[in-house]
Amino acid sequence: MSLNDILDQVATYAPNADLDVIMRAWAFAGKAHAGQLRRSGEPYLVHPIAVAEILAQLRMDVDTIATGLLHDTMEDCLVTRDELAAMFGDEVADMVDGVTKIGKLKFRSKEEAQAENFRKMVLAMSRDVRVILVKLADRLHNMRTMEHMKPEKARLISQETLDIFVPIANRLGLSNLKSELEDLCFRYLHPDIYAELAQAWDETEPEREAYVQRTRAEIEALLTDHGMQAEVSGRPKHLYSIYKKMKARHLTFDQLHDLLAFRVIVDDIGACWAALGYIHERWRHRPGTFKDYITQPKSNGYQSLHTVVVGPGGQDIEIQIRTVEMHRINEVGIAAHWRYKEGHLALSPEDISKIARLRELWEAATDIEDPAEFLETVKVDLYQNEVYAFTPAGDVRFFPAGATVLDFAFAIHTEVGEQAIRARVNGRLVPLRTPLKSGDTVEIVTSRDQRPKREWLEWAHTGRALSKIRRYLREEERERSRELGRELLDKELRRYGTTLAKQTRSGRLAEVARHHGFRKREHLYLAIGQGQLTPQRIVREMVPELVDAHRPDDEPAGLVGQIMQRFRARSQSPVLINGESDVMVSYARCCNPLPGEPVAGYITRGHGISVHARDCPQLLALDPERRVPVEWHGGQGNHTGELNVVCADKPGMLADIGAACKSGGVNVTRMQSKSLGDDKALLSLEVAVSDVQQLNRLMRELERIKGVITVDRIRAS
Repeated sequence: MSLNDILDQVATYAPNADLDVIMRAWAFAGKAHAGQLRRSGEPYLVHPIAVAEILAQLRMDVDTIATGLLHDTMEDCLVTRDELAAMFGDEVADMVDGVTKIGKLKFRSKEEAQAENFRKMVLAMSRDVRVILVKLADRLHNMRTMEHMKPEKARLISQETLDIFVPIANRLGLSNLKSELEDLCFRYLHPDIYAELAQAWDETEPEREAYVQRTRAEIEALLTDHGMQAEVSGRPKHLYSIYKKMKARHLTFDQLHDLLAFRVIVDDIGACWAALGYIHERWRHRPGTFKDYITQPKSNGYQSLHTVVVGPGGQDIEIQIRTVEMHRINEVGIAAHWRYKEGHLALSPEDISKIARLRELWEAATDIEDPAEFLETVKVDLYQNEVYAFTPAGDVRFFPAGATVLDFAFAIHTEVGEQAIRARVNGRLVPLRTPLKSGDTVEIVTSRDQRPKREWLEWAHTGRALSKIRRYLREEERERSRELGRELLDKELRRYGTTLAKQTRSGRLAEVARHHGFRKREHLYLAIGQGQLTPQRIVREMVPELVDAHRPDDEPAGLVGQIMQRFRARSQSPVLINGESDVMVSYARCCNPLPGEPVAGYITRGHGISVHARDCPQLLALDPERRVPVEWHGGQGNHTGELNVVCADKPGMLADIGAACKSGGVNVTRMQSKSLGDDKALLSLEVAVSDVQQLNRLMRELERIKGVITVDRIRAS
């Protein structure tokens, strides 16, 4: 396509367009790329012109088309952003800069993508989505001309395209561009299968083309006989679509019959339904294949009626019925509702970013700092099939397959999600983990006392819900870490006869915090609570004269404190634990401590205090400065104890052991047995107990049973 062809194309949808910006961009690109060649040997300018052609076919504004012409000038020709801004304005310069930055990002695969780069790409899209439209056009032309590239390089680019750019094209509603990219990726990723399938396809082309023409004429005649005006076209399905169907159904090419699709375009929605009725009346409909995307459009805006019928000659054919306006939207996707003034976009980038089918990607990129978590979150939204559900007011929401009521709650509003306790689905009360089905009407029941829980991460399936839950839990954990750090620092200061309040008033706390790069004392508390700094180190820096001059107070703190005093040279005020695991206290699996036995804490990095038995070898090998005294306090809950019982291998032993557990009020959560030979057996028991005393009583009861030889507690699990 020549420059004139591009200008003529623009004039078809923006008659009063300011074409001067496109002509100046063409001239600038020609001068910048003068003397440069592509791998094929043709002038480099061929590529930006082809990109501009694709953008014009997508009905882009003149600034975006100019960006297509200029998109490689910064990277390949050392043109600066300021030069472009002076010639074409800030908007074009920013888009070229954005495309250049995306061009420098490298991806390996959907699983191994460099997640931070992908996040940056989405953030660039959120500032102006036209940037990614230029990049998609750039990628499409590069894929069309990739035969001059080495096979390994072609495979890498194809995998990147299939994993990242194809799903984004789908989300933007660019169905034709998506399908062409898929076929091109298929060609380079599976060249042998592609060649075999393409050959089989070509061999049947004459017969297939004759069938398409005959069937198209029959459909047209059928609708004309009923007084309807319709444009009917037929096309074969794309090779990649056929390949996926063969793979999913475990069929060969010869066994597939629904390889053709016909499109019927009519004037209005009423005519769509009328045409569907006439077609079903003429040809038998395949049950379960009808889809109404008019009443319930896809999340990318796609609308159409789909049906599969047994057409002429007994061959299955898919028929898609839509209006002229629906067809236009389906062809150009996101740009269908854009307004132009003299060919320039009359919508702000902010208006575009509010489009529903993009909003969750933008929010995820803004909210989630961890790159790997971001990639995991958006993959849910980009790669899965959909279900839809209604609010009580009749508004429709789209979700990935497998989404739950909890996902629906977060789709309504973050606060609704965080306070959700259950839902009414079609009038019936259900729990939050209930999966959604297409057509459900969902009303969320909330409570101000509700807060997100860690188990919700197992129930949520949408990127939005997962990111909001993780964000809440992260902030909750940070708050608990801050409080733990403040408490540990205050306890350490009290050992030397001073307090955190005094050091705050004196300004020494702020001085030490600044020394470690923290603007606020809360940041210092967080670093201590997360194990990045030890309270002993901070106290030595804050009050070195007290550390040098004084020994800490040796007065024991309570009965357990007196016992612990025997094991250490000086006492500290202990952290109280109640036997329940929470965000900041966990129980070490290396020794499985139980309430009532001597324990010690260890400040982990980012996971609060890990509680160990005081004589745990693993604890004794860790940094002593990060150990803290802890005491059991208050309610104790259920803990797991593990026992190995060696006993006689005879009938009735299991019943006797079970009876002893029951009489001791102990619940057996797991039991395994194996023969040791010599009429002996080993029973491994996992039991739920409230404290070590209850476990000890159970062990004594088991030892009294006739036939029991030994009973041993197992520490490590």
